[in-house]
Amino acid sequence: MLAKGDLVRVPANSCLTQTQSELHLIDKYTYLQKPTLGIFIKYVGRQALLFINENYWRVDTKDVRYVGAA
Repeated sequence: MLAKGDLVRVPANSCLTQTQSELHLIDKYTYLQKPTLGIFIKYVGRQALLFINENYWRVDTKDVRYVGAA
């Protein structure tokens, strides 16, 4: 279990998604080109909400690895 503020690592080729609004049918998404560090915010269903590169992204929990406390 991760706690808010934990530093996490997301491996390359992981899919990051953002919900634009409830009215959008398709979420904004991107795939990482290289491993990236982020800050864990909270769990959202089976995904983790992370703060990466000045944006909030959802990532599958299987792709999130604990690095240390922020």
